[in-house]
Amino acid sequence: MSKQITISSSKIGLAIFTMLFGAGNIIYPIKAGLTAGSSMYTTFWGFLITSVMLPIIGLVTMILFDGDYQEFFNRIGKVPGSMAITFCMFILGPLLVMPRCVTVPYDILSPFFPHISISIFSLIFCSVAFILAYKESKIFDLMSKYICWILLGSIGFIITAGIWFAQTITPQSMSTQQIFFDQLLQGFQTLDLIGSLFFAYIIVRLIKLNATTQNLSTKKIAFLCLKGSVISGLFMTLFYIGLGLLGAYYGHLVNPYMNGAELFRTITMHVTGSYGVIILVIGVLMACISTLVALAAVFSEYLRQKLLNNKINYIQSLSITLLVTTVISNFGLSNILKFGFPVVNFGYPIIVVITLCNAGYKLFGLKMIKLPVFITTVAMIWITFLI
Repeated sequence: MSKQITISSSKIGLAIFTMLFGAGNIIYPIKAGLTAGSSMYTTFWGFLITSVMLPIIGLVTMILFDGDYQEFFNRIGKVPGSMAITFCMFILGPLLVMPRCVTVPYDILSPFFPHISISIFSLIFCSVAFILAYKESKIFDLMSKYICWILLGSIGFIITAGIWFAQTITPQSMSTQQIFFDQLLQGFQTLDLIGSLFFAYIIVRLIKLNATTQNLSTKKIAFLCLKGSVISGLFMTLFYIGLGLLGAYYGHLVNPYMNGAELFRTITMHVTGSYGVIILVIGVLMACISTLVALAAVFSEYLRQKLLNNKINYIQSLSITLLVTTVISNFGLSNILKFGFPVVNFGYPIIVVITLCNAGYKLFGLKMIKLPVFITTVAMIWITFLI
């Protein structure tokens, strides 16, 4: 008889945090803090709104849809719903977020391993991800029992040491209003809302397959996940504020034109010295491999079930997903972010509106969705392509 994993709200919270806290969650809060500088305490709320509040709303709303993302998006119509799912999947998958999870640790750690090229690193990193994602049923246990604690300890140590030795905060260089809107934009770039929508699918399925929780009603599952979301949101908030403070206090040490990976490495090495290399390596690898594994599982199931109609098995789909990710990773972090920025800025507000409308539908019975989504889509086409 196989051993069943006991699923609790605390384990759900830790698993969600570990899945979400990846490459973007390291680089964007530091950049946000660097921009905010001395206005950190008054403007950083903008970052938290789009990087914490929205993902929690999305997670809970998707749970209320019983983890069925097809039903969630098809409220805007079958064809546009399928287009929205495809957009989300390829952004989360091998075209943007998954390669970002490979290139961020490479950019951070490459000075310590100068003889390893991006090609070799991406091949090794994606191979490790394949091994960890090979048994999909073990992913939840892997996140909540092992990786989360290593991640919390390593990144937590860097943040604590940085705040402890902090002295002079960097003066702000823009108006408070400009900085606040910049924080909103930086929070969008974490893409945690999209991640939370599809990680909910994994969480719900694991709960239903577990012997200790499979008889729970949808409402009880939603309540269990709601408590887990609060735990996850608390950890995310604390870590984001901590990383933002590192950017605000140590901004004078870095070139503002550095990418987020270089910022994090420079600040960490200043704070911890040469003794911090091991902690830096462990923390970055844990943060990025956990998100890569979770996204690989999500996209592989989508590729297998929706795009290829179950013509291949999970292992074959996982292999294809990580192979494409390896190839895209070779373009490097700066090129991947440059490609992703306009795509995310166009599509992400549309996903936000869909999520908020669906939350209103499930919680308050508000049925309107097509008109707000249409108006948002037209507005984003105008802003992105015509101005």
